[in-house]
Amino acid sequence: MTKPPTSRKNHYVPEWYQAGFSVAGTPNWLLDLSPAPLRPDGTPIVRVPRARAPASAFWERDLYVTRFGEQLNDQVETILFQGIDDSGANAVRAYVQGDAVQMHHRCQQLFDYLGAQKLRTPKGLDWIRSRYPMLDQVELLVEMQQLRQMFGTVWVEGVREIVSAEDAQVKFIVSDHPVMTFNAALAAIPGALKYPNDASILLNGTQTVFALDANHCLILTHVPYAKEPQGVCPLRKRINARHFGHTIIRTDALIRERRLGSDEVVAINHLLKQGAHNYLAAGELEWLYPERMAPFDLTRTTQVLHPPQNKLFQFGGEMYFGFEDGRTGYRDPFGRGSKDHEFVAKEPPAQLPAPEDACPCGNGDSFGHCCANVDPAQRPPWDVMSLRERTLALQRATNGILELDEHTEWIDVRRNLSDDQVVRLHRFYQLLWPEDTDLTELLPRPGDGKSRAIYMGLSDPRTMGESIISLVPLFDQVLVLNPFLNPRYIAPDANPLQHPAAHKQQLLKSIAFLFELGALIEANKVVLVPDPGDFNAAFRQSMHSMAERRTAGWEMSEEHLAEFRWLGEDDFRRSLRQLPPKALAEHLKDAGPELSDEMLAEMVDYLRQEAEDDPLALLQPLQSGKDNGHFDILRGVNLELALYLAQVTGAIPVTDNGALWEHLHLHTRASRDLDGEGERTCFMTVPYRGYLHPDDALAASGLPSALFLRKILLATQLPTEEQVPVPTRLQATGAVFQAAPLDLGAETTHPDLVAPMQLTFSMPSASFASATAQRLNVAFGRDHAPLRMPLAILRRTVSPT
Repeated sequence: MTKPPTSRKNHYVPEWYQAGFSVAGTPNWLLDLSPAPLRPDGTPIVRVPRARAPASAFWERDLYVTRFGEQLNDQVETILFQGIDDSGANAVRAYVQGDAVQMHHRCQQLFDYLGAQKLRTPKGLDWIRSRYPMLDQVELLVEMQQLRQMFGTVWVEGVREIVSAEDAQVKFIVSDHPVMTFNAALAAIPGALKYPNDASILLNGTQTVFALDANHCLILTHVPYAKEPQGVCPLRKRINARHFGHTIIRTDALIRERRLGSDEVVAINHLLKQGAHNYLAAGELEWLYPERMAPFDLTRTTQVLHPPQNKLFQFGGEMYFGFEDGRTGYRDPFGRGSKDHEFVAKEPPAQLPAPEDACPCGNGDSFGHCCANVDPAQRPPWDVMSLRERTLALQRATNGILELDEHTEWIDVRRNLSDDQVVRLHRFYQLLWPEDTDLTELLPRPGDGKSRAIYMGLSDPRTMGESIISLVPLFDQVLVLNPFLNPRYIAPDANPLQHPAAHKQQLLKSIAFLFELGALIEANKVVLVPDPGDFNAAFRQSMHSMAERRTAGWEMSEEHLAEFRWLGEDDFRRSLRQLPPKALAEHLKDAGPELSDEMLAEMVDYLRQEAEDDPLALLQPLQSGKDNGHFDILRGVNLELALYLAQVTGAIPVTDNGALWEHLHLHTRASRDLDGEGERTCFMTVPYRGYLHPDDALAASGLPSALFLRKILLATQLPTEEQVPVPTRLQATGAVFQAAPLDLGAETTHPDLVAPMQLTFSMPSASFASATAQRLNVAFGRDHAPLRMPLAILRRTVSPT
């Protein structure tokens, strides 16, 4: 069988779509907008529009072709886009014709096509490249396929309007980037939309403009902006704006009554031309030059794009629905499936606070030192509880639910923790993190002058002194995964709301973790971050699939396994000591048949006393039976989550886990150094004295030497540092750490909780950027997060010799 020839002439704007802009079936006029070439004397060669059939326009050789040695693969063009284009053509036809039945059935196909069309163009591919570090052709096309459906949810939740040019003398034109986004507030800011950036679809004031054909144009507008354009900030994200995710809409909600005049069509053509990269096409020659017909008027264009107020009743509002099995559902105007968000809402101030007042963002600083000098559109939200406020609320709720007062001893909690308290605490934690939480808005922003670490490892009270508290003097903030379990997506047979007794021991450890870090949380030195997968199903699915591919065929070495084994053995001994005396004696007898009854009794008493002395032991007998066991869970930050949080917040990954340190170098761009494709990765190890008690760590963080070290670590993250060779940066950082030990002048209140440590700095020339982890940032992060992560740190405790 002969292999079909490889398709190397790749159309990024389909021929069928171009044909919709021709006049009476004649070829369209094509205008090349790229910079004019120069003659030998320096004068430009004027580009002249030429008539071009669809087959000869909007294509690029090998745009979607991948190479494997001498073999070429064109499946992106011939399989992926062929199917998208076929369904897209049918969907566009249905919306042009106004076929209500077909529009209902093909609504999702239309938005699938729009998403693919936005990213498949040269400009769209350049946008992807700009959001990722050093993508090769295969990686680029993989990311394009992974991201092509990211806009659909927020698009369909907006106001959908089709305007007509049938009465106008001028018709709509088509560019080489047909899906154009427009935000009047961004358009007024010089340089805000530098190529290849378009206005972010998530912003309140952003509208999407897509000409369906020469006579019809689809305009998508966020409901709040459509209904009250002066009442929302156009540069802030729409409420519950998100990439990916499920939603429910009325497919019959469509405004289709405006018939534009020529001046209005020209206003839209201005935008379509502005969104183009190199090429523009139109059915008539003069339509290629809207600037010759009328100058661009931002105010007028904004008016033209705004949907009619008297037709907006079809959009927004609450939606209730039922299923055949009796279940019911709900959606609010922003696609939220419940009213849980009201629990974490707060009233923003009616006027700007004084500089000395507490900042409304809730991060613990005064307004003058926090949000006063931040652009209002870039400030953390003032109308929802911050990360710090939610953690402090969890502390208060824990105190209240456990009925703690100044007379309560920790041993009383261990004896009296009830099923009802377990259920109430887990329900409260679930309420703190509703499904519509936009974690990115709550996380600290990079570039705010603070040095940060993201601790990549376990959130466990047994290791927190060395792994977390010891880092406090080195950083302005340490981001740590909150170990509390969110019941939202836990299966019923393991859910703490259904099986509270099984979660008592684990909850006890989480409470101890929370209380031990209390002073550091209050000071905003430690920031407890929830796992986004606990309330964002799309994030959880993406992260898990990435982790599964990374670990496929991988087995943890004995050396790395030992770092976890002792924790499991510790949990097992704790469970053993929790057995009733008779069951414990029987267990010991099975292990040592030679033991006498007296010896067994002594061992049982000894183990019971050990349990009393163990601050993490639940002092309640473990009942027999398969439903009366308990879960021992190790929660921590894996590689993908660490890299996502590092990029979104500008934090430095810090770990004490050998397996994660190894994967950090094998599954990021740092592996190119190890493969010999870049400069050799630079490592440097320096001594460090770690304070393991919160009070000592907090006191040490105020030392001038600690402040100086934090500035040095912050400098490694600044873009200007990328111009300095890696070895020079690393040596300078290491030299400062060796010359400025943190224990100079520090008074320790707990001298037994000070440990000698080593910090290993790693600075690969290719940085720790990762294409797969970067996808999490593109889909769920923020637009301007730094691409490079130049530094990572391995922390080790030095064993006494």
